[in-house]
Amino acid sequence: MKKRTKKTHILYVILILMIIIISGCKEKTETPPSKPPFKFVTPTNLFGVDCIDKDNFFIVGFNSTILHSSDSGKTWQFQKSGTTLNLCDVSFVNTTTGWISGRHGTMLSTSDSGKTWTIQNTNTVKHLFALCFVNKKMGWAVGEWGTIIHTSDGGLTWTDQSLNEDRQYNDIHFIDEQKGWIAGEYGLIYHTEDGGNTWIKQECKEIIPVYDETEWKSNPPSLYSIFFTDKNKGWISGMDGILLKTQDGGKLWEKVTNPAEEGKVTLFSIQFNDEKGWVVGQKGLYLTTNDNGKTWEKKSELTNTKFWLRSMNFCENGTGISVGSRGTILKSDNYGKSWEMLSGIPLTITKH
Repeated sequence: MKKRTKKTHILYVILILMIIIISGCKEKTETPPSKPPFKFVTPTNLFGVDCIDKDNFFIVGFNSTILHSSDSGKTWQFQKSGTTLNLCDVSFVNTTTGWISGRHGTMLSTSDSGKTWTIQNTNTVKHLFALCFVNKKMGWAVGEWGTIIHTSDGGLTWTDQSLNEDRQYNDIHFIDEQKGWIAGEYGLIYHTEDGGNTWIKQECKEIIPVYDETEWKSNPPSLYSIFFTDKNKGWISGMDGILLKTQDGGKLWEKVTNPAEEGKVTLFSIQFNDEKGWVVGQKGLYLTTNDNGKTWEKKSELTNTKFWLRSMNFCENGTGISVGSRGTILKSDNYGKSWEMLSGIPLTITKH
């Protein structure tokens, strides 16, 4: 029997390697990796949204994220913020002019729909969790350590209206240049009728212990969102499924029974349009009402997610956007009767 020459042996090894490589390539070509059965605009946690009209939406979030859609959510553009900090809230007064607040006193402004963002000097390093502008000039922002700042020139200058208390303010809502409200931790509610020059504390006795603060066995629940439709009618949502309602501008706040109380689920965002109201919160929770908040229904199956929903905003024509954890973006075209997931991981996947 003849022995293989060294050259023959090398050729034999090369042939085997070629067969292995070709087989491997063939296998990869036949079975490409499948795409996830859901859509993602971003995997980033999202904190704030402003639905300006049925076509224009702005969203902000973790790692300086700014997203803009001008075609009703079909496509999204990432905008350069000029900062690396987390952004918490966004407020536009029309399709071109808006502001964004964030950590360490961050305030950004734009007058060209976000093509360019300018960093404004707020004279504070405190985190600014929420802001509200009522027109191109008048705006307010609130945050940690009792921080309240105000501008009357579109943010060119900001003045301090802080109450200097060791409390966190989570939301602020003005209905005009004079009348506004703040919601915060430990059940705090404040109201102003002079543009924030003076603030008056309001309380819901049903969630505030009647005895002295030093004797509290447990802290009152934090309040995360506040919304008024006029100078009298207002609502607040918060921890432990808390929903509050007032019919007299906050002189009397009443606790409203709702399905989120049973599970003590935090309600992060609330909004109303006439008799219709919506609330979103932890674990994709979604509540809705059609009778001015007298009764609430739990319809979390419509959001189709178990991730938290941090912010929600509706336009006048029934278009609404809700955003939250891991890039979740939901859209409704019918006043919240149904929701479409534009970005995120759905709880159940619908096959087409």
